[in-house]
Amino acid sequence: MDKKDLQIMEIFAQNCRIPHTTIAQALKISKDTVSYKIKKLEKSKFIKEYILFVDSRRLGFTRYHILIKFDAGIKDKQKLYDKVSKHKFVMWVNSFIGRYDLQIIIDATNSFHLNQIREELFEFCDNKIKEYFILTHLSDLEFTQLNPILDLKTKFQKKLDHSFSSLLTTRNFPVKPNFEKYDFTKTDCDIMNILADNPKESLINIARKLGIDRNTVKKKITLLIKNKVILNFGGIPNLSKQGFVTYYLLVRVNQGTALNVLKKPFSKLQNIFYAGKMIGDYDMILYLNARNPQELNSSIELFKSEIESHIIHYDLLVQDKVHYWRQFTEGIYEYLIK
Repeated sequence: MDKKDLQIMEIFAQNCRIPHTTIAQALKISKDTVSYKIKKLEKSKFIKEYILFVDSRRLGFTRYHILIKFDAGIKDKQKLYDKVSKHKFVMWVNSFIGRYDLQIIIDATNSFHLNQIREELFEFCDNKIKEYFILTHLSDLEFTQLNPILDLKTKFQKKLDHSFSSLLTTRNFPVKPNFEKYDFTKTDCDIMNILADNPKESLINIARKLGIDRNTVKKKITLLIKNKVILNFGGIPNLSKQGFVTYYLLVRVNQGTALNVLKKPFSKLQNIFYAGKMIGDYDMILYLNARNPQELNSSIELFKSEIESHIIHYDLLVQDKVHYWRQFTEGIYEYLIK
């Protein structure tokens, strides 16, 4: 990769709907060169996938993280991962190296729904569960696709076109603790379902699929963005292809630790992908990217130096592989349509 490739990934990490012509103007290269580079980045998996990010709380859902340790002696864990990924309310599945084998993130309407999904997932795992715990997601402390290697400060023109870049081009997009439920329509759900399949889908194609006009589609997406239901059209960089390993830091802090204290490290901590505020066995979960043990240790020490007096204990896990990721799930769509 050259600098132009990194700049394209930087722009797509903020909004993957940015037109090729806009990128070409910003990078001072031709539109054809931009198209060629994007195809090359996709084919070589430097751009991993495209994700529609939504705040499911505004649609009436609560997000839960389930961490699982399997019984010893399971020969084909990949088969279990594949089965779990097919559950219609699962939005994220990744495997670990460390104390736990698997993390599953789901969206559920209430605790009864959560328990139903948990039982179904455990059946998918042939009930070979040695240990598990569930974290309830409250809010995000940080969420960004811009690893320092992609943080090049590239400037480009933002417009209220099919990319919605004047409304939704953001370097980070964490959700806050307070929110209001959105009064959605069937058309809103249909649009988000199409964008979950392909966040880069054109307004014309969306309109054609739904049998409505293009301007209606544009107005609907604009409202979903303004009401913070749609958070980002993300082009996900494949950091492992750039030599990074993702680590999970699970942190327990003193009760009553203020939110502004928990947020304090993220003004300095650069190689953070995600940090969430939770209820459960841990109060925080952080996803850190590092190229070597020294870089990881520096990040952990920086994090601890900011809030160490509030930390009770923490655990470190190494991410093995992300097996599935879709924010607006089939289950959410079916539930909302009903």
